[in-house]
Amino acid sequence: MTNQALGTRPIQGLDPAADDGARREFRKTLGQFATGVTVMTTLGQTSERVGMTVSSFNSLSLDPPLILWSIAKTTAAFGCFQLQDAFAVNVMSAEQEAWARQMAQSSADKFKGVAVTEGVLGVPLIEGCVAHMECHVWARYPGGDHDIIVGHVKRISSSGKSPLLFHAGVFRSF
Repeated sequence: MTNQALGTRPIQGLDPAADDGARREFRKTLGQFATGVTVMTTLGQTSERVGMTVSSFNSLSLDPPLILWSIAKTTAAFGCFQLQDAFAVNVMSAEQEAWARQMAQSSADKFKGVAVTEGVLGVPLIEGCVAHMECHVWARYPGGDHDIIVGHVKRISSSGKSPLLFHAGVFRSF
């Protein structure tokens, strides 16, 4: 059924590629989608811990078990996630907002004060999370100013805690 058949007018909108104002509105519009908060972790070239807060996480397939997420090509951790095969998805709990904020910053030691254990794939797992997924990279795809990483999930764990959410630029919980 068309809008005209329903007696309504089409929604007027913006072309997000038109100009800077439209791009800001595009970012604001994307923020209207409430999402969980994850921290992706891996190891750097000298085995240092690397982590970054990510909301662009999604399930992809149950058979085989695949997830996907995206990483900006301009982020400091981009090279580490391109070099490493193993990584972990840490689904942050409602109590972990401070750590999610810390991992989103461009600081030298993002793991300062963060309780971490080593997963079976050797990557850091943040303690107290809702869930962990340890993955090997299945595929990488270009996606504009980001790369899309598909992970083959090798090990999972979950705690049953309440998740940390992100909506309209604000952390939330329920």
